[in-house]
Amino acid sequence: MRIAILTRTGFHHTSFINRLQERFEIACVVRESYPGRREKRLLETVTGPLVRGDGLYGVREELFLKRFHERYSAGFRRHRVVGQYLQANFEEVEKKNGTGYLDVKCGEINSEGFASHIASLRPDIIAVLGSSVIKPAVISIPSVAMINLHSGLSPYYRGVWSYGWPIVNGEPECIGATVHHVNAGIDTGDIIFQTRPRLDESDDLNTIFLKVIAEGTELLADAIESIQSNGRIDSYRQPRHGGRIYRTADLTAYAARRCLRNLEKGAIARYCANKAASDARFALYGYVSPRIFV
Repeated sequence: MRIAILTRTGFHHTSFINRLQERFEIACVVRESYPGRREKRLLETVTGPLVRGDGLYGVREELFLKRFHERYSAGFRRHRVVGQYLQANFEEVEKKNGTGYLDVKCGEINSEGFASHIASLRPDIIAVLGSSVIKPAVISIPSVAMINLHSGLSPYYRGVWSYGWPIVNGEPECIGATVHHVNAGIDTGDIIFQTRPRLDESDDLNTIFLKVIAEGTELLADAIESIQSNGRIDSYRQPRHGGRIYRTADLTAYAARRCLRNLEKGAIARYCANKAASDARFALYGYVSPRIFV
């Protein structure tokens, strides 16, 4: 089967590419750039809330959120255990003979030109991690399946930062990874596999993210392997109700503080002490036991 990868340019995306290349022959790797974000200067961070009338409270919140993103949203790249947790090289894509490599701008994956290019490769499977929302014209291209690695447990947590919101809401049992078919919704496609990583009370927000990505990458690779062997794979329709979807704008200073405060107060330790009862509160689909952190 011809396999293509559609992902982004971050370090964990690089590890994702290299890990799949270790296990399969890949026809094409597409890396989409992140959305353009203009970095706020310190002066703008301070004056912006004042201009909006939010006062010193607003300035404090802006500064806190800026530091939070520097330490956590990007900080896992520099975490001391990143090389131990990710299962493949995360520094650079290890280019292979016979594989095509294409870098595109954010959003370009839904252009007519890109769709034509990917269609010309005649992929059977497209493996996805972290791309823009994909439109039906591209979803329909692979002959067998387009499958996504979502760093959360659908349907309970969909959208962005799905490993952090369970901590905010006091539900660490909803930290996990979902491998699912891609449809036109956001993390709403039929579920193939799910897992919860083994958590430890010493975990911080960055190690939690790394565990989710590492375990999820192995799940997605297993899904590809099963499709290759059987020509198809069983999946489970997601419930239409009972889940939450989060957008980038939802991650406010209040939410970030609550997440860190819950970790400091022992949310993970309490979960580990009552894991069986806590896990039973949320049914998973196609559950596979974690295999890296055991």
